Amino acid sequence: MLEAIYKVYEAPKNIIDICTTRELKYLQMSIDGKKEINAAKYMWEKTNLANKLICYRVDGTVYDELYDNVKLALKEVNWEEAKRKDELNELMVSFCKVQGSCLLYPLINMASIWLEISDKEIFDHTIYNRVFNYYVYVIHEDIPNIGDNMPVAIYDDYFDLIDELEERRIKQNYSKMPNLKLEDYKSLFYNDFNMNNETIKKFYTELQSLPFFSFSAIRPIQEYAMLNLDRKSLKDSIASIPALKGYDLTDFLELMDDAMDEMPSGALNGLTPNELKTLEKEEVSYVLNKTLNDIPQGDACFNKKDSKLFFKLYFALLDYTNQKYKIKDKYKIYKQKNIKVEEVLPIIKKFWKEKDTLIDEFCKINPYKFSDEEIDIIKEFKKGFRDIFIVIKFGLEYTMLTNNEKAFMIKGLNGNIDTIIPHESLPMLVITSLLPYKGKIVYDGIMASSSIEFDMEVKKAMENDSTKLMKYYHL
Repeated sequence: MLEAIYKVYEAPKNIIDICTTRELKYLQMSIDGKKEINAAKYMWEKTNLANKLICYRVDGTVYDELYDNVKLALKEVNWEEAKRKDELNELMVSFCKVQGSCLLYPLINMASIWLEISDKEIFDHTIYNRVFNYYVYVIHEDIPNIGDNMPVAIYDDYFDLIDELEERRIKQNYSKMPNLKLEDYKSLFYNDFNMNNETIKKFYTELQSLPFFSFSAIRPIQEYAMLNLDRKSLKDSIASIPALKGYDLTDFLELMDDAMDEMPSGALNGLTPNELKTLEKEEVSYVLNKTLNDIPQGDACFNKKDSKLFFKLYFALLDYTNQKYKIKDKYKIYKQKNIKVEEVLPIIKKFWKEKDTLIDEFCKINPYKFSDEEIDIIKEFKKGFRDIFIVIKFGLEYTMLTNNEKAFMIKGLNGNIDTIIPHESLPMLVITSLLPYKGKIVYDGIMASSSIEFDMEVKKAMENDSTKLMKYYHL
């Protein structure tokens, strides 16, 4: 195996590509014979280069077999380019380290925004950069509600935890992004923890001072933080270490609790337990305020007579669509009651796909012998459309749905929409059809909700943005 690795390192470029700038500078000191290579401050470089089989683990010097190759590689280093790659890895690898696993494309998009680098350059980096691929595996998985064969980035050290992580993530169900800065990600890349956090730094210092091999406790602590597990068994495990018998760990374990409450958890999608506690308090307050402030709708729907006429005309169009395209054999919609959404949905989709042609044909043939007034109403339906909307809020007389840069103020049918969708569920993503009817906007009575849930900050932003949109009361 060593021979195969040395074969790879025969190419100076491969040595450059597998090293960070800090490691390359360390190699330069080793080649120059400087004694400080074994100083404590270079422990990260020494450990990683030993793991990469470039340096001896004991004294930190370059392997004899690689000495000339390393020396040649250092002459070819483009330090500006190396620094640029470091910035990408410090962010992207550490994000994977925080999350345990994440979808690759959103990771690329995030890095592109933060570092102002093109998506293509970052995508190429994830494929070809040896440092990134040293720390991160990219696998492809079929992910429900997202897509098949999706690339997923997994932090190498947590590969064996992924199944448990996914279970914990689903169970705890939080989607807010980590509240970390670029310098925090950099610290996470080069350290076991985020040393920019004073509580964590203090804990790490105390951990190092305990009379045992502290590095053996780091991995379990990281795993418990990653999975957001109850810490009792972790504390019991540390307390049972023979070297710590008779040692008063009360203050240390309290400090560990405080520090772990500040550590991002992949099970919480990068939130820390402390951030989660704050978020939960804010969410309770948010829901309570909505419950107290939301007033039940008043006259926000059509009366029964007008609703009955709408369904008569709309269902006639759907019946005609089904007969023409033979979507469901011997299936009747016109003047039928208790229509099931799942049964009629394929017909609705076909109608909205061919809407203009079908309405023109229907009005010309008039198969159900409708009056001129009823035909005129159907002709107006050509202005309608089917799309994805967000139900933002309920008003006394209207329900607001947003779509892109517009807010549509719609009426319900037979009853107010807030009797179907609870106030506390808003904003909610739905698929429905909007049509003009008697000078107002109405939905077609079928509103399919999505399983996607928005976190509190997104909901607040949606509600705030909706106040700035142009409101449409007619189509």
